[in-house]
Amino acid sequence: MKKLFIIAAAALVASVACSKVETAETTPDVEIGFQVASYLNQTKAGETSFVSELDELGITSGQYFKSAAYIHAAQSDGTVAAPAAFFVAGDSNVESINFDGTKTWKPAHPYYWPKSPKSSISFFSWYDFGDQVTPSITYTTDGGEATLAWGDRTVALKDNVMFADAAYHYKQNNNGAQNYKIDANDGVPTLFRHALAKVRFTVKQNPMKVQDGTTDKYTFWEVKLTDVALASGTIKNNGKFSLTQTSSTNAATQVAWTKPANEIWAAPAGTQTYLTANLGNATGDIFDTDVAKGNVKLTNEAVKLTGTNFMADTYFAVMPQAVADDVTLTFKYEIKTYYGTQAQYDGGTAALISTETVNVNELKDAGYGDPYVATGIQLNKITGAWNKWQMNHRYVYNLIINPQTSQILYDPAVETWETESTVDQTVPAA
Repeated sequence: MKKLFIIAAAALVASVACSKVETAETTPDVEIGFQVASYLNQTKAGETSFVSELDELGITSGQYFKSAAYIHAAQSDGTVAAPAAFFVAGDSNVESINFDGTKTWKPAHPYYWPKSPKSSISFFSWYDFGDQVTPSITYTTDGGEATLAWGDRTVALKDNVMFADAAYHYKQNNNGAQNYKIDANDGVPTLFRHALAKVRFTVKQNPMKVQDGTTDKYTFWEVKLTDVALASGTIKNNGKFSLTQTSSTNAATQVAWTKPANEIWAAPAGTQTYLTANLGNATGDIFDTDVAKGNVKLTNEAVKLTGTNFMADTYFAVMPQAVADDVTLTFKYEIKTYYGTQAQYDGGTAALISTETVNVNELKDAGYGDPYVATGIQLNKITGAWNKWQMNHRYVYNLIINPQTSQILYDPAVETWETESTVDQTVPAA
């Protein structure tokens, strides 16, 4: 569902030497595979391709994610042992789950499903771009608390961290309706969710002109932006987070994790760091577009103010966090005012009435209140907007510049990972 906010002015005890579990020679060995998807929307059913998530990062070959597995092995006395590490051929009991480029996801070392009908395997999977952090896993008692925790991690503007719903007590690749059949034929159902947030900005002008009464004359405005930037040293880019859940004792069950409070990351154990680079409109920066550089005039059609340097659809990744008072957007905009008929304007002969530059940093001194401060526009003070960037959410700030009333319209939209939300705040008030 969409939430629109419109603003106005602008994721082994039984191990053997040949990496498989054997209990009966007459039972064929079936290699363990994975069936993956990434979660499209937390409010309704829907999944999207995990491979497309990697494509967004430029990873078009050698695609993989990580997984840890625990076997619940049948014992000779008819009981089932406590969960024990199963992927022992991997590094620290963690395996790389590799994609063959067609329809198969499987561990780097071959593993096979157990033969006893009482045995099963539980899986914990994740993806961390660049393998920056390997999360710690706690899972010692079937039916007890399980945790998946990331220690200190730095988040880049182009980044991705995902965690899959835990998959408990699976015995085969083919799990019927549980299989997503997006990036694989069959396998352990592995539904990823996003641990980061994404942000982008758009801009448009409204109105472009206004008629002078009932005459054929108009006032026309041409607006160009300049000096677009987010405040340096205010957006946190490192932290940690922990996921918890009660593990399931039921066969073939997926369990979603309980996310941290407010769906934001905690402060790092080490030093807190902040984004200080690529926040402006130089080449390679967040606002690396012609419109942000002032190379083109605004139109009444919204265009991307943020560029394609980082994530798809002109988003950039951010660490989920509270949006503090010092997280501000600054820019200037030049307004050229013309007067004449439509034909004169189209022909370039309309009279130039004035050229002026508006600096949003000066609006507070001009007597305007929230969201204006001396460093620009406070993103958390825009009426109807939000004060957090939460996990698995995308945030869109739509700026609408109104040269007629000196209003900048902000139209931020918050959406769960795939749906949009949009807000109106007058800059300055009429």
